[in-house]
Amino acid sequence: MSEVICNIPVPQTSQQLEQAIQHYRETDLHGEELFCEFQAICEASLKQGVSEADSDKVSGEDSY
Repeated sequence: MSEVICNIPVPQTSQQLEQAIQHYRETDLHGEELFCEFQAICEASLKQGVSEADSDKVSGEDSY
């Protein structure tokens, strides 16, 4: 299997991620371009999910 090299930047902010998702849905992508866009959105979602989960803690949670 050949390796795909993607040049699509990974969205860094939640606004950029929303724009990338909208572009992904509205554009008729095929092949490597489809894969690269999907991969960039997945990576951004995972990164933002981790950072948002860290900031969403309940105060005093450690005392339970």
